[in-house]
Amino acid sequence: MTDHTTDDTNRMVMPGGEPTDEDLRHDVELTREELAHTVAALAEKADVKGRVKAEAHRRAEAARTRGDELVGKLPEPVAAKVAPAWRTASHRPAIPLGGLAALLAALLVWLKLRKH
Repeated sequence: MTDHTTDDTNRMVMPGGEPTDEDLRHDVELTREELAHTVAALAEKADVKGRVKAEAHRRAEAARTRGDELVGKLPEPVAAKVAPAWRTASHRPAIPLGGLAALLAALLVWLKLRKH
């Protein structure tokens, strides 16, 4: 059996008497804190755009780090020529992506012309 009893209002009463106003206030504050944490966790899960952006940033940083390590392993004469291009490409990804898009477009045009 339990140690809890009920009073006339069917409210649970802890052994040792009624909860004080301070006890009730403390319970309300704990419930509010738990609710705030739950809402924050749900908001974080719902922020798909923010999570994707953070993951993309993390991966870009990892790629930069790996690229810097690879450039560092190259022989000095080659590294001297590759390093400036790598710095530009790694800090401005739109430039190589634009070049890649132009290359793909040119390839598609060439393939179409070749068929005719």
